[in-house]
Amino acid sequence: MERVLVTGPDGFVGRHLRAELGEAFVPFDGNVLDADAVGAAVRDTQPSAVVHLAAESSVAASWEDTFRAWRVNVDGAVNMLEAVRREQPQARVLYPSTGEVYGNAGRFPTPEDEPVAPISPYAVTKAAAELACALPGTDVVVARAFNHEGPGRDDRFAVGSWTRQIARLEAEGGGTLLVGDLSAERDLTDVRDVCRAYRLLLDPSVPAGTYNVASGHSVPMQRVVELLVELARGPVQVERDESRLRPADIARLCGDPSKLTAATGWRPEIPLEQTLADTLAAARELEPVS
Repeated sequence: MERVLVTGPDGFVGRHLRAELGEAFVPFDGNVLDADAVGAAVRDTQPSAVVHLAAESSVAASWEDTFRAWRVNVDGAVNMLEAVRREQPQARVLYPSTGEVYGNAGRFPTPEDEPVAPISPYAVTKAAAELACALPGTDVVVARAFNHEGPGRDDRFAVGSWTRQIARLEAEGGGTLLVGDLSAERDLTDVRDVCRAYRLLLDPSVPAGTYNVASGHSVPMQRVVELLVELARGPVQVERDESRLRPADIARLCGDPSKLTAATGWRPEIPLEQTLADTLAAARELEPVS
């Protein structure tokens, strides 16, 4: 891969993908809703591949501003797909979708042929963009990434919020960690493993199509909190905060990665305990212990 054009280069995944791709990483810092700017970037860069990371990625935020989620996640994706189709049709496009498109699935681990049944505005917009990816004229890989965590995760997301809270509580000598519903189970993969999967999927020898990026195992979020509290450098109590609950949530997410493994040899390598320790360590750098 000589040049990989990446939208959303400075986001959580973008920063880790930059490390994974090295000199091949070419950032697009413009607005994906500006079709002319997107087209110019593809025309000027002539990339061998494109990774469209730019998105409104928070489920909670999508309930608060559904219109913006639709604009960014659907119109932005269409702008990029059309730019590639016109300016560099031989480039591979990797569209990161989400395991949330399955909604409350009927099979676990969930394979790619499970019916799509999203239950949040975020997941609906991702499913709609997937339909746009199915139009002919471009070489597209859809990567349905399940929950991925790691250093730099911001506090709009559960693990990011918990690690930032714990780092702050450590600086204060202890206190209360506020959490939402901990009964849900999630398939958690390290963001660095996810970025490695994305790099492998950019290989044009990998067939176009849809691939789950997941561990194949789910863990109760209650257990995630317990692991983080064990890592805390001080006393931390856990308290449920009703304001952190979502209007609708999925009881269990667990993806089947066997198609991805068969196509690329990818398997997750970083254990959850290491992911959480690294995420908390990064949060401590923002909230140093006195």
